[in-house]
Amino acid sequence: MESQSHATNLKGSLRLGGYLRKLRTGYGYSLRRVEERARAEGGEIDNSQLSRYEKGICYPSFDKLRILANVFNVSIQSFSDVVDLESFEELKPIEGNPAKLQDQGVAALKAGDSGLAFALFERAIELLIDLPMDAETQEQLGRARVNQAATLTRLGKLALAEQELRNALRLSERLSPRLQARALLALASIHADQGDYFLSEMEADRAYQISVRESFDRLAAQALSSHGRVLHDRGQPVEAIERYREAAKFYAQCDECYETIRVRINIGACYVALGKTREGIRMLRDSLGETRSGGHRRLEALAWSNMGEAYYRQGDAKRARGCFRESDALAMYNNEKHPEILFFNAFFDWKMAKEEDNPTREKISFGRMKALRSSLERRSPEVEIFDDYVERGRSHA
Repeated sequence: MESQSHATNLKGSLRLGGYLRKLRTGYGYSLRRVEERARAEGGEIDNSQLSRYEKGICYPSFDKLRILANVFNVSIQSFSDVVDLESFEELKPIEGNPAKLQDQGVAALKAGDSGLAFALFERAIELLIDLPMDAETQEQLGRARVNQAATLTRLGKLALAEQELRNALRLSERLSPRLQARALLALASIHADQGDYFLSEMEADRAYQISVRESFDRLAAQALSSHGRVLHDRGQPVEAIERYREAAKFYAQCDECYETIRVRINIGACYVALGKTREGIRMLRDSLGETRSGGHRRLEALAWSNMGEAYYRQGDAKRARGCFRESDALAMYNNEKHPEILFFNAFFDWKMAKEEDNPTREKISFGRMKALRSSLERRSPEVEIFDDYVERGRSHA
């Protein structure tokens, strides 16, 4: 592509530059206006500097990015994520039919090729934006943004995924009810990952109301499952089990095997959290058989992780470690990697090493968590404990 050959002569990032330009024009700001807003934030970015950033001539320093993040009300992490996505630029087709590109993107995402899916959805969005905005184009654009958000979430780019969903929901009155519910559910999942449970519950509830009204059984099940996850994370496993069981009924009605298995794993984890480890382990073992027969590696890894926690709670460190090893092997296979599962496993290995007074194993596990932490945006209890531990270590240094 021409833009790629041109990029080799630049010291900045064309993708980051384009992202900054979209943010600026989205706010309706001129280059001069951004300069004024930067000064109000206590920084200095003159309009000629910003112009160079937008053209990809040079990179902003960290201090400049911090100021721009405040001006545009985005996270600094989003800038880093945008640059990371440059590696998929070469996968983007030059042209194509937006509907077919989306179908190809969905297939790529299901096959686990998130990079290709991202490139296909991005090209579809670019092509759709250039078309006259009739009702059909708006629906296609909304669908492309929701699909792209799912891809970005899979890639661990939650801030960018949230932006895509908010862009989609700006067309909410012109989107189909199904697409509205999908976008709300995706937002609910992201906000739960970020620890904003109140907002997550509101979005899941709105999605549930739309889904029940329109008889979208699968989306209603997802909304109930999303609410169950929030309740579990809040330390309310009994209430979470109720929601998960309601979700399972809906999934059974639409013959959704994968999600039904995931709900059973979640219920097993809730029993473990309640201290009913035998019942939890029984459910998790049953789920393992279903994940193997269905070839669902990620769910199998999740079941092994939860079973490892159950054995840890029973004081059986040997069995716990065996479960976490099985999970690790499944969560890191070929180019597929699930950092949230790997972090969970390392966290419990770290806990066991500390309790056994094994400094070597403790150091190794801590190193694994440290290496994985940058890939996580989800605010799980294990992540929060780790972050607090690191922060305390810094304050005592």
